[in-house]
Amino acid sequence: MKLDPQTREILRQYRNLINERRRADDRPALRTEQVIDEICYYMTCQCAVYLGGHFILQGGKTAE
Repeated sequence: MKLDPQTREILRQYRNLINERRRADDRPALRTEQVIDEICYYMTCQCAVYLGGHFILQGGKTAE
């Protein structure tokens, strides 16, 4: 997967923050791929997300 530099930097910042807190709880660090998986899972728990210029409602419907 190709990610632009800005996206990589955002993911790096999230990963560093997450792993700092996980270390404080004596938990193992997450890899970037695991952070992306967590973000994707979180999005599926939302009623709607805004991606690609469209609201996507849970259940596959698109709001115009």
